[in-house]
Amino acid sequence: MKKSFEIIGKNRKALNLCLIITNLAVLAILGFVLFQHQNSKVNRMVKTPKNEQVSKGSSSSSKEAKKEAKKEDKTQLKKGSNHSIEASDYAYDVTAVNNTIRGKSDDVKGKVVFLTFDDGIDPTLTPQVMDILKEYGVHATFFHIGYTITPENGDILKRQITEGHAIANHSLSHNFNLLYPGRVPNQSQIVSEVNQTMANFQAILGKDFKTRIFRYPGGHMSWQGLESTDHALAKEDIQWIDWNMLCGDAEPLSVRPTTSESMMAYMDGSQKYFPETTVKVVLMHDTAGKELTVQTLPQIIEYFKNQGYTFGVLE
Repeated sequence: MKKSFEIIGKNRKALNLCLIITNLAVLAILGFVLFQHQNSKVNRMVKTPKNEQVSKGSSSSSKEAKKEAKKEDKTQLKKGSNHSIEASDYAYDVTAVNNTIRGKSDDVKGKVVFLTFDDGIDPTLTPQVMDILKEYGVHATFFHIGYTITPENGDILKRQITEGHAIANHSLSHNFNLLYPGRVPNQSQIVSEVNQTMANFQAILGKDFKTRIFRYPGGHMSWQGLESTDHALAKEDIQWIDWNMLCGDAEPLSVRPTTSESMMAYMDGSQKYFPETTVKVVLMHDTAGKELTVQTLPQIIEYFKNQGYTFGVLE
């Protein structure tokens, strides 16, 4: 009997030992699982700031990209105008400029010069003029003839917008016999040509393009009886403008300059025929046969820079 109790006691000790070992094993497993869970949680917490940092970095990059895009957009067409967004900083209302150079007002203050080029687009000379303007950091207003506004010349037209120039209307045909038969203005023909030229511009630059500036071929001063045509154009928000200074490149051959020196002298002397003002609108041409104008253009720009003029465009 005593031996039986001893056996039972030994069995109980063995059973207790097994239970203890089993409990320790369970605790060890639970501890390991808990440790893994906590470690995973910590890792997630550590990674979160990195993810946030990447997110913030992406957001920052996106903002920078948008800023860059906005800067680039300034070279694009300003909706409803004849120039880029950035050109707004030096664009002047055509009516104010016209009234000032004709001595009817002093709406434009200070020394401002407007370089204007008629009769383009010329696929050879117009880009040369633009290259010089870009080199000197100044801008101009280009008065184009409608029949030159073609897909072949489209890149030149777009370049004028992106490089900060202004674009104006100079009729469709530039044909005096059509526009002023017998030296009498043909109002319907003039208005029709202005509208068709506008359509040609928009076909290349888009419907957001709008120029309200028109220069009569030969100049308003050359023709009598334009009042009713002026009024008809004004009803369509089209304003005409001439000039008060010219380089002489379209004058009769007997008086047309043949050297850069004589062209500069002609331009300087041309001021005496117009009301005195510090606002200058200079007539030049960028069409075939006007190579001397392109050659002299750097001197013309320096002429005005040396006198403290700023360069504007017409809108």
